Amino acid sequence: MKKQHLFFILKLLLTTALLLAVMNYVDLTDVWERIRAINPLWLIASLACLALGYMLCGLRWAWIAEGLGIHVSKRRKVKLYFLGMFASLFLPSTIGGDVIRGVLLAKTEGRKGMGVSAGASVILDRVNGMYALLLLLTIAMFFFDWSLVWWMSWLGVVIAAWAGMLFYPLIDKHLMGRLPEKLEKLKSLPLMERSFQKMWWRSLPVSFLFQVLVVQAHVFLGMAVGLEMSWPAFSIMVGLVALMATLPVSLNGFGVREAGYVSFAVYFGASGDAATAMAALWIIVLGVASLPGAWVLWQMGGINSVRGNQK
Repeated sequence: MKKQHLFFILKLLLTTALLLAVMNYVDLTDVWERIRAINPLWLIASLACLALGYMLCGLRWAWIAEGLGIHVSKRRKVKLYFLGMFASLFLPSTIGGDVIRGVLLAKTEGRKGMGVSAGASVILDRVNGMYALLLLLTIAMFFFDWSLVWWMSWLGVVIAAWAGMLFYPLIDKHLMGRLPEKLEKLKSLPLMERSFQKMWWRSLPVSFLFQVLVVQAHVFLGMAVGLEMSWPAFSIMVGLVALMATLPVSLNGFGVREAGYVSFAVYFGASGDAATAMAALWIIVLGVASLPGAWVLWQMGGINSVRGNQK
């Protein structure tokens, strides 16, 4: 059995186990009644937040790619971003959304010489968003009483992350000089040039606004199903679940996301049934918001065409 098939089976088993655990914990009848009783306007509001957030992320990626010397229209980068989101949610996990948009961006530029920069733009786009998420989570945590051990551990991670970014010039001098031959091309990335630094710092506020929009989208869904939590509590729940869902242990984050929502909702004294209903609606919102990516995929010739580009 191939490793990728084994990993797929393990992910499927964990995803199934987590979803079954959630369904066994909550009252599915109550969950369904909450979903049936929603006001569609809350769904529309949530969808608007996420769609706007995706467009901002496309703009952020365009800026970062431009800082790396990849000059493609912002419109195309936004389209590729939506394609990546659609792929991450609906296509097989072997066709990663980030991989797709990175490869297609490189193809746009004529494969030769642009693969490293295109791949780096995708990774740095994610890293930029991660810094904004850490900032939002840290702000939200100040609204609650946490143990000293938790605070020391969390702030240690956050301070280390931000120190690594701020003092990167010093790290870069030693790191790049010790790269193995296979990674020699990374030395060509203009990470220390003013053009890239300008785009990087310009992107951080956009990343922060995106994280705020994602939380607000969840708040709207929570209001629709009666999930009574404060905005900071929503921020912690959404942010930490987002971090957990990035781990490659389940199928596209399913199971981890739903179990995380229920666990954090119960921790904050809210209803697990309401959290499950919100999680179900969030999948719908994610799906609808990523539909422009399906149109982009169709324009490019479908899944087989994308697989061909990956080779």
